[in-house]
Amino acid sequence: MLDLYLLLQATILSIVSALIYIVIGILPGTDETATMAPIALALLFAGVDPLLVLAWFISAIVAFKITDAIPVALAGIPGGVMAVPQVPDAMIAKEHGYADTLLRKGNSAAFIAAIITLIFTLIVSWLLLPLGSWLNTEDKIFGVGVRRWFWILFVGVVILALTSRNKVLALMTIPVFALLIQGLRGVYGRPVTVSLFLGVTVGPIIYEIFYALNKDLRRGIVRKGFKEVRLARVGRISVNPLKNLSREELAHTSIWSLITSVLATVMSPVGLTILIGDLLRESKKNRLEGAILAYTTREGIKLGTYIGGTLIPLIVIGAPTGPMSAGPAYPFFQKIDLIGEEPFKYILEKYSYLDISLILIYSALISLAITYPLIVKYSREITLYVFRKISADSLYGLFIAIALILAYYDAGLPGIFGMILVALISGALARQGVSLGVLFMTIVGAPTIVSLLKLL
Repeated sequence: MLDLYLLLQATILSIVSALIYIVIGILPGTDETATMAPIALALLFAGVDPLLVLAWFISAIVAFKITDAIPVALAGIPGGVMAVPQVPDAMIAKEHGYADTLLRKGNSAAFIAAIITLIFTLIVSWLLLPLGSWLNTEDKIFGVGVRRWFWILFVGVVILALTSRNKVLALMTIPVFALLIQGLRGVYGRPVTVSLFLGVTVGPIIYEIFYALNKDLRRGIVRKGFKEVRLARVGRISVNPLKNLSREELAHTSIWSLITSVLATVMSPVGLTILIGDLLRESKKNRLEGAILAYTTREGIKLGTYIGGTLIPLIVIGAPTGPMSAGPAYPFFQKIDLIGEEPFKYILEKYSYLDISLILIYSALISLAITYPLIVKYSREITLYVFRKISADSLYGLFIAIALILAYYDAGLPGIFGMILVALISGALARQGVSLGVLFMTIVGAPTIVSLLKLL
């Protein structure tokens, strides 16, 4: 069983993680990969036990995904990227004066989804564990070694490309970006991953910085000054989440959060959130009822896709097969010299499945115990404080600095320049409508993709 010292460490890390990601979740425009992956990598490189880092990560998911929809409900402004699909629903509810209803139902749905999805995912992962060795078996295709899980990744990256705004460019990017990645690895002389992964992570930020440095392009940037934000007033919200949801809302939240937690093994969390939410909204003749049902269910789907998209690839497959595992959760699949192997292997070898499950459920409950009551009581006050006192630019500067340090650690000075190259290309592609998840997954599958291309 887990010793008290490990539980104490998990408690401290989960509390700190929840408090940090409450703030990050409320900040407008924060990207999950850019804000979660660098910190997880830094903790792993610092020698923190990988199980404790995973506990930190689960606590962050819970706090981040609950809070990133708060500014949406109150002001129509998304916190994290995953909250963007909820903006149309929130605006409809706000027009009818239902901002407090939306916030109450969203918080309750997130609370319930966090608990049932984590338990469900752990049970499903345990049942699927026997498939792990089969999925990691290597088959020979015309002399090229291909692990069976690669086909799951390949299906996932194609689906993700087809759900990107620019489908043709996204599909063309897969082989081209794979060649770039393998070319850089050839220059480095070893299979570097961290600096390339971080390049995609900070790509949109780096691209915007260099874009603004061009004086001709800068003239086209409209300066509007500070945005005036008006938050809707919120009435009393019940602490009991079951009292805040109708039977229909509870059913949809529970069912879809569980289903999408499995689908997120290979599919895009954003895509699933948009797809299911839009279908539910259109199922209602009443515009307001459809918006509230869609918003509420999307809250559950966000938690489901993030938890399932992290744990199933980590526990069962042992490889990043979807946008979540190849994005924010990728640090757990990267070999860390300090422990001599990938963190997911260390976790599964050192700890029993029961211990892993208990520590993850424990960290999620701690995060819920902090986040949910705070949001129920002080959502408006916290949002106002974060909007007025905390600069998103300074946080992004911190994440870029962490990325540069880790890139240097990974491949020295060439690693930094390689990261900047990948960042600029990633940022440009993202601006043209290519999902960053396509790029993350291509990095993982690049060696096999290039080897198969040579056969053509």
